[in-house]
Amino acid sequence: MKKFVSLLLVLVLLVTLTGCGSKDSKSDGSKDGVFTFKYEDMTIALGEEFSRTKYGEELEYAETPTCAFEDMDRTYTYEHYSISTYTLDNKEKVLSIYFLDTDVKTPEGISLGDSFDKVKDTYGKKYKKDDNLYKYTKGKTNLEFIIENDAVTSIEYTYDAES
Repeated sequence: MKKFVSLLLVLVLLVTLTGCGSKDSKSDGSKDGVFTFKYEDMTIALGEEFSRTKYGEELEYAETPTCAFEDMDRTYTYEHYSISTYTLDNKEKVLSIYFLDTDVKTPEGISLGDSFDKVKDTYGKKYKKDDNLYKYTKGKTNLEFIIENDAVTSIEYTYDAES
């Protein structure tokens, strides 16, 4: 009987540990410890080089002089989100991605209008809070939610280019 219980414990332990292995594809929207944005068949990593070829033709384009980086800050507005960029070493890089409507979601399924409880259930309680801004951090990237009346009213991915 003692051997049977020991064998059963070993089997339970093996089954439990099987789920702890690493995965090549992460389901939490991260890539190498950073948040990534996914839309249809495209994935954008914050801090990566901006590519009109990869992201497609924008609906609107704006640029402003920068006080933090080289050259200009640029914003490319697409149908459901906008991408802001900065220039470093003569390369345009993704600084932030801002959701414009409910037709776009995080890889984990959070969209504008979802409840704060759904955000916490999805991303956990390890966030930094500043008034109604809730910030989750992975490496040099952030996923930020503004919560008003227990609903998500803003979602933005940001990159900490200066750290």
